[in-house]
Amino acid sequence: MKKFDKKRDAIKQAGIKSFAAYGFYKTTLEDIAGMLGMKKNSLYYYFENKEALFTEIIEDTLSEFSAFFTTILNLDISASEKMIRITRYIPKLIQERIIKYSISLSSYFEINSVIRHTFPDFQERLKIIYEKVLKDGIAAQEFIKHDSKQLAADFCNWIPAVFNNNYLISESKFVSDVEFEAGEKEIDRLVRYLLNSIRIKPL
Repeated sequence: MKKFDKKRDAIKQAGIKSFAAYGFYKTTLEDIAGMLGMKKNSLYYYFENKEALFTEIIEDTLSEFSAFFTTILNLDISASEKMIRITRYIPKLIQERIIKYSISLSSYFEINSVIRHTFPDFQERLKIIYEKVLKDGIAAQEFIKHDSKQLAADFCNWIPAVFNNNYLISESKFVSDVEFEAGEKEIDRLVRYLLNSIRIKPL
């Protein structure tokens, strides 16, 4: 890896830690530069501004999502299993990031809001993936005929809502202190309930 690329990676790692600790709006380039022993002006050589740094950090994560979705879609498994794997993977990846960087609850909700407004196409891409799997299940006579577009949207809305609700009612300061297992079990029950409502043979 070239020296330039190594420095960019170091800046991104520092940016992740700063965003996790202070949130998007309170994080400054001075904060990030200070973590690396650099001057603020030196950061402009690598990133135009804080927004450009944040965007690249999120795009790296979204690339991981996309690679995983492509792998799942190409597997020779049932549509139900594909849905279960996708819905389990997304919270798991988020959990790994949260534990690694100790994100506060306030930063988590703020960053989520920024992501939704900055990357609205990701939610649409996820809906398209869900819809494709659901339609494939209909074609394979695994699912009864249903409104796959609406159900895909429901999956996209309800799965994150489960975790967010657990965070909202928690008195913990950091997201990593919230009990993940309870949320995972709740999501698993919800996914199985939704799938059983359209499967010809229940899970």
